[in-house]
Amino acid sequence: MNREALAREAASKAQMSRRRVSAVLNEFLSEVTEALSRDERVMLRDFGSFNVKSRKARMARDLNSNVDMPLGDRDVPHFTPFGTLKNTVAQQSPGPVERIPEEPAGQVSRPADETRKDISAMLSRAEILADKGKFEQAIQQYRRILEQNPGHTTAIGGLGKMLYFIGDQETALQQYNRALKNDPGHVDTLVNRAVLFAETGQYDEAKTDLLRALEYEPPAFEACYHLGVLYITIGSYDAAIRMLTRALETDRTKPEVHLELGKAYCHVERHAEAIEHFETLLRHEPENGQAYRYLGLIYDKDRQIDKALEMYRKSNEISLS
Repeated sequence: MNREALAREAASKAQMSRRRVSAVLNEFLSEVTEALSRDERVMLRDFGSFNVKSRKARMARDLNSNVDMPLGDRDVPHFTPFGTLKNTVAQQSPGPVERIPEEPAGQVSRPADETRKDISAMLSRAEILADKGKFEQAIQQYRRILEQNPGHTTAIGGLGKMLYFIGDQETALQQYNRALKNDPGHVDTLVNRAVLFAETGQYDEAKTDLLRALEYEPPAFEACYHLGVLYITIGSYDAAIRMLTRALETDRTKPEVHLELGKAYCHVERHAEAIEHFETLLRHEPENGQAYRYLGLIYDKDRQIDKALEMYRKSNEISLS
């Protein structure tokens, strides 16, 4: 099990967003690493402890070249399991084979762990289908999860998002409300409901949801990004710049942030910054017609007519194609 799988399993069992669980996991690992770098011991009750041990110099052998190599004195991280963890693992060790009595006819039972694994697998499948744009199939997966676990917050929120994508906003909102009744701090659902509110002109409600999401998960990229876009929509351009800059600091791999930052800088007549963001976006997406159109507007205002015409021409070519 790697870090991604661990976050996915924990998110499924805790019925929290995977992004939120990943953020907590990353922070935990960072704190442990920093403590060890200060030669401090980290103890987790009923689990184990992390500490640093010193190893003396010795001769080792490079397995690739079969050549002796000296290793100097060094500190290494070390984990010591506590009794509860050791006992739990020991109980999983193979013992004498026992005959398991057959279940009476019509009484088939399944271990809870197996059921959780099934739900986790279905959740992953639903997310993959959603990423591929197969919303109807994703809806079926989420509904299968809810047949087994009617209160699964992540599945309820995911179902709402798929319904939103196919245009059923009213039912999507019902599912969002249902998920947030279970878990008021479910960040993904707060963001998704805010997007729906913004699209239907309920800007105050959208802003409230996004600010709540940032209270629960301060570095949440989606919340920062959509709040920045909302601020542009309602004309709060300085606030939009601050929030979108924060989104960019959280995740620099999202080119759409540069488009929105460029728009915000355009509105406050900070053309140099706007040009920089539009040009950065075009390095990632050379066929982005909006970026060329905004660059044309900027050069037009700055009376750089030749550049403006060239940007308008590229924008029109992309639109026609």
